[in-house]
Amino acid sequence: GFFEAQVAYNVEKKEKTASVNYVAKLVTPPYKLRNISYRSTDSLYPGLSEAIKEESFLKTGDVHTLDNLNKELELVEKILRNKGYYFFDSSYLIFKADSTVGERQVDLFLGMEEKIPPQARKAYRLDSVEVINHYTLSKDTTLTSEYDTTLVRDYRYLYRKNDFRPEIIINTINLRKDSLYNRVAQDYTLSRLTDLGTFKFVNIKFFPQRNSNLLKAKVYLTPSLKKSLRFEAKFASKSNNFVGPSVAVSFINRNFLKGAELFQFRVNSGYEVQVSGQTEGKPINSFELGIEASLTFPRFISPIRIAYSSHRYLPRTTVKIATRLQNRVNYFQINSFNLGYGYLWRESEQKNHTFYPIDITYFRRGNISDDFQQALDRDPFLQRSFENQFILGSNYGFTYNSQTGEQKERKQDNFYFNGNIDVSGNLASLVQKIVGKNENTDDPNELFGSPYSQYTRLDVNLRYYHDFNKNSQLATRLIAGTGFAYGNSTVMPYIKQFSSGGSNSLRAFRARSVGPGTYNALADTAVSSFFIDQTGDVKLESTVEYRFGIIGYLKGAVFADAGNIWLLRDDANRPGADFKWDSFLKEIGVGTGAGLRLDASFFVLRLDFAFPLRKPFLPEGDRWVIKNIDFGDKTWRKNNLILNVAIGYPF
Repeated sequence: GFFEAQVAYNVEKKEKTASVNYVAKLVTPPYKLRNISYRSTDSLYPGLSEAIKEESFLKTGDVHTLDNLNKELELVEKILRNKGYYFFDSSYLIFKADSTVGERQVDLFLGMEEKIPPQARKAYRLDSVEVINHYTLSKDTTLTSEYDTTLVRDYRYLYRKNDFRPEIIINTINLRKDSLYNRVAQDYTLSRLTDLGTFKFVNIKFFPQRNSNLLKAKVYLTPSLKKSLRFEAKFASKSNNFVGPSVAVSFINRNFLKGAELFQFRVNSGYEVQVSGQTEGKPINSFELGIEASLTFPRFISPIRIAYSSHRYLPRTTVKIATRLQNRVNYFQINSFNLGYGYLWRESEQKNHTFYPIDITYFRRGNISDDFQQALDRDPFLQRSFENQFILGSNYGFTYNSQTGEQKERKQDNFYFNGNIDVSGNLASLVQKIVGKNENTDDPNELFGSPYSQYTRLDVNLRYYHDFNKNSQLATRLIAGTGFAYGNSTVMPYIKQFSSGGSNSLRAFRARSVGPGTYNALADTAVSSFFIDQTGDVKLESTVEYRFGIIGYLKGAVFADAGNIWLLRDDANRPGADFKWDSFLKEIGVGTGAGLRLDASFFVLRLDFAFPLRKPFLPEGDRWVIKNIDFGDKTWRKNNLILNVAIGYPF
């Protein structure tokens, strides 16, 4: 809007370097838009002016900006392309501005260039849609004799191998014979075909038919390698002083049943040892082995019809089965088996849903050492958490992320929300009531010789990001969750409980060592010698982090974390662990620190140094420990300074 602006510059030279200083002289206030006219476009493109007004970037009273003018030109091109004008281009448009109307205002007129090609004046329809599978640049695809051909509805499908069911591909295409050309339908078709995950290259070309307003559409598909084998090896160092290697082998089939089904089989194994820390007694060694198989269909598979209206995104149905063995040497062994059947779908570019109507887990305790058995005998809460049990549940999750897609580049402020609800045991309880079994928490009902869990668990994760510029950002996060057992259970399964502390949580405290409430596991001689993992029914946690660039890929951050976990029921073995509305805020743990991140976009190595400011397990008047901070004291550093080494940002 600053039409009379003048810019001057001067160059300052110092040996082999030079700096340029710019000085801009502005005449204020900037020009603003008074009237905006599109009527001259209607003679060639009827109804265009009204269509523009519905989505226009130009509003009366706004400052005149070149950026908004360019957006308006792109908008007009998009509108016309979606109305069949395949050859129309924004370069055929021209804005005229009248700045002589007074009071530093501008009247804008959108018009057309005088010489617009004839083809840009016509709305085109699709004469036919042809799908060419197994396309390769090394062969002439005009030689249709090399292809087998079949007709699926109004589509001509050409292929060299009978390894795809044609209807699966055709159902993914939004281009329709005899319909007006539509750029959105073209983009959505590209997106959906790519989203199938089985094609390496996808391309769509349109060929005008001579002396007509018809286009022939050709969809070119180049399949990816159908099968692949992947090997992964890594070495992890965690904030709870566990270090160790892990390996994983995955087999992937991207077209398992000729319908772009994704089959994955994965075996992973890892070993960790606690090299140092705040525990005494036997060192903790942990071994894990996991096997998982999953089959994902690019569509809904359900006994009832599911209405899904998106033309841009593909829904998915997933069936998975997994088993996992965790052996904490000299202490306990846990086996778990999981079977899941669920749906994943995208409502928009920012909104995602997951729903597992069937999610079954069998949790079985294996060998237990005498020391750990004594701990279970002393703590009924812990003992019930480790009982053999079935988890027969359903869960639903919703995610909103404003940072995805095109919006990320256009917004300074971004939000992320994830919410989940997990319900288990209600159907089994109802069935057992119907057949006459009594509900008794002292003697729980069983399935196949093991009790089943009955609980409801909810959690939310809310994040806010504010970009000051491309190199600095304020990132905040709030986590809240609760879970409560009822009916057939008095405590949630161990694997469903909340924990706090660690490299992605409260970084000034060791992993899973915070709480519950004011309880201090490290000071409890009954458990500190070998088992400091603490869990609870309620979690509240928040983080504020300022991120900034240092040089190149090296980034920095300063942060503060706060939070804790609590129990919903009193536990005599963990005094101060229960949640109380009138005191929970006094039991929040607080830590702060600074970190370095090697950020290469595809890989982020993070080192965070943190120390506590407030320890919830201390007496109420002594919980703030700021006055005790002494970086020069070796004992203070050993007991308070935590180094977190992790991959990726904490959030």
